Amino acid sequence: MKLKYKITSILFLLLNLSFGLYAQSELNDYKYVVVPEQFSCQKKPNNYRLNGLTKFLLEKQNFTVFLDSEQLPTDAANNGCLVLYTDVTEDSSMFKTKLKINFKNCKNQVVFTSQEGVSRDKEYKVAYNVALRNTIKTFETFKHNYSASAKTQPVVVNKPVKETIPDIQEAESTNIETKETVDFNSDNIDIFEAELIQGKVFSYHLKNIKGEIIYTILFYGKEDLYLVKGEEALIYKINNHWVLAEYIDDNLQIKKIHIKF
Repeated sequence: MKLKYKITSILFLLLNLSFGLYAQSELNDYKYVVVPEQFSCQKKPNNYRLNGLTKFLLEKQNFTVFLDSEQLPTDAANNGCLVLYTDVTEDSSMFKTKLKINFKNCKNQVVFTSQEGVSRDKEYKVAYNVALRNTIKTFETFKHNYSASAKTQPVVVNKPVKETIPDIQEAESTNIETKETVDFNSDNIDIFEAELIQGKVFSYHLKNIKGEIIYTILFYGKEDLYLVKGEEALIYKINNHWVLAEYIDDNLQIKKIHIKF
C-alpha cells in the first residue's frame, strides 16, 4: 500500500509540474488578465461570488488582473493582444460540480485551460467556490512572470472577411465584381456617434441620431479596424472614409458611414 501511495503521489506531482511548465510557456507571454462580471456558466453577474474569487486567486499567482468594468492600463488599451480574457465553464453532474478556467487571447483563441476543479458539496455556493479553488491547483508549481513575446504584437488582418474588400474609389469607378455580388451603396450615409465601452479595449457602441445603439464594434487589433459584434461584418477606414462591409444573404455589401468619435 505504501509503494502504491508513493507511486500515485509521484505521478500526481509530475502531472502538476507538467501543467505548471505548460502554463508558464503559454501564459507568461501575456501581461494582463481580464475577468468578466459574468462567466458563461453563470445566470447573473458574480453569481456565488465566483468572479471576485477568480480575480483574487489569479492575483495570488502573480497575475495582474482587472474586472472588465475596470479601466485597463494605457499599453493594454493600445495593444489588446497583451491581454488574456478568462471564462469559467461548467461540466457538472447531479453529484459533482466541475469547473475549468479558460484563457483566451485577442484573437478569441483559447491559449490555456486549467485542470478541472471538482466539488461534491451539496450546497451550491460552497460547491462552486471549492471547485473553482481546485482549478487553481493547476498553478501550484507556477507563478506568472510576464515576458514580452511576438505573440502579443497587434494582430495584422490580411483577409478579414470572406472576400477581399475592394477600395471604395475602385468600387465606385469600376463596379468590381467578385464571386459574390458586391453592392456598394454610398447614398443616404448613416451617421453614428461612438460611445466608448468602459473597461474595453477600444470598443464602442454606435448610436444613431435617436440615441439608439445600432452596432457594437470591437477593436480587431489593427488601427481603424473593428469587428461588428454579432454580425458577419467589419467596420474599417480607408481613404479617410469609414466603411461598413457586411454579408447579407451571402452577398457582400459595402457602404460609407460617418462616425463621430
